[in-house]
Amino acid sequence: MIRRDFLRIGGLGLCGIGALDVLRAQTLGNNKQAKAKQMIVCWLGGGPPHLDMFDMKPDAPEEYRGLFKPIQTKVVGLQVGELLPELAKRADKFTVIRSVSTLNKPGDHAQAPLYWLTGNPRLTSGSDEYPMYGSVINKLKPGSKDLPSFAVLDEIDVHTHNALSRNFLGWAHSPLIMQPLKDKDAITQMLTPQLELQAFESQTNLLKKLDGKLRRNDSQDEVIAGLDQYQQTAFNLLRSPKLRQALDISKEPASSVERYTKNKPSKARYPIGDPLHFLIARKLVEAGVPVVHFNLGYWDWHGDNFTAGKQQIPMFDSCMAALLDDLEERGLLDSTIVLALGEMGRKPKIDNVKAVGAGRDHWDYAQFVLAAGGGFKRGAIVGATDKLGERVVDKFYKVESFGRTLYHLLGIDADTIVHTPTKRPVKLILEDAPLIKEALI
Repeated sequence: MIRRDFLRIGGLGLCGIGALDVLRAQTLGNNKQAKAKQMIVCWLGGGPPHLDMFDMKPDAPEEYRGLFKPIQTKVVGLQVGELLPELAKRADKFTVIRSVSTLNKPGDHAQAPLYWLTGNPRLTSGSDEYPMYGSVINKLKPGSKDLPSFAVLDEIDVHTHNALSRNFLGWAHSPLIMQPLKDKDAITQMLTPQLELQAFESQTNLLKKLDGKLRRNDSQDEVIAGLDQYQQTAFNLLRSPKLRQALDISKEPASSVERYTKNKPSKARYPIGDPLHFLIARKLVEAGVPVVHFNLGYWDWHGDNFTAGKQQIPMFDSCMAALLDDLEERGLLDSTIVLALGEMGRKPKIDNVKAVGAGRDHWDYAQFVLAAGGGFKRGAIVGATDKLGERVVDKFYKVESFGRTLYHLLGIDADTIVHTPTKRPVKLILEDAPLIKEALI
């Protein structure tokens, strides 16, 4: 078929996408100007309580407003919970989005993270395995070969039944998950070369030669090719001095480390995560890693909401404040998106409000997103919920809009065509949702 004939039938559907759409996306591709070069995602798995953090309702009845008092921030009209004093002082550095939610049925832990982190509705099984934003960056805008393009610190699958580590772009674009970070001895081992470099390369080449005959018939298999590429990437990273230096915090001034760890509780009600992930994320971005993702502890508090909040929220506050300060000081904040969000908020009406174990259940109809840097406005508030914090009443956006906004800032056309393993072409973000323009510079 010549190009003229192809254009003539472009109005016909091609697996649900018009042929003209395919041509347009592949021609325009990723020539957009990027405001953001890198991205850090702090995932608050389980759903942080929006009414206790960034969507205070001090005039609501007692069974809604909770125990924490609001404090004024540096931004007129924005109050936050009293456990966020450091971020209150830095509210002119970030945007709070209160108007995006999944609208899933309450309690659907598995679908919501997949939706938020890919920009498309995705199930743990039975739907296309849409890629995370970091996997798309890895495919379309990878970083240098001696650094991972998409790094995950410790854990990625929180409430998703190990679905997030898989995507239809293939293993070659899956995140590099650095699980040993939680063990100081393991970090030391990671930073210390275990083989003399020449011997290591010789063994690698020998493995390839021995494996060559077995793989000859598999050379056209994309899964095998992807695994080979993933393996080669891992070999390259093991030899990377840049990566070892970025992971090595021993040379960080004690005062710098203390800013991140000062509010870490000695004994926590729930897993709280590692505050040093913020510091390591900063060092990885500083070294040139395009996307860093980490999960900060456990936010699925049904009972003991306020006991857990007193332990978890102050640590998040001091760590995020330190990260924003460090990126600003190094001239990286304007080119680095920094996100903090979970898959949902928590139920505005408190269960057993008078009891010691008062808590908030799941709530998928309202939540918050903290977004800073990389083209997001400073000191902005987008959207609003009703007087009880139950529903969005102003500037509602779907998660698809959030995903398209991230791709827009990263200089990627969200209509770019990628292919599933069955060769079916799909857009990066399926739905043609509007950008969240109120959040953008």
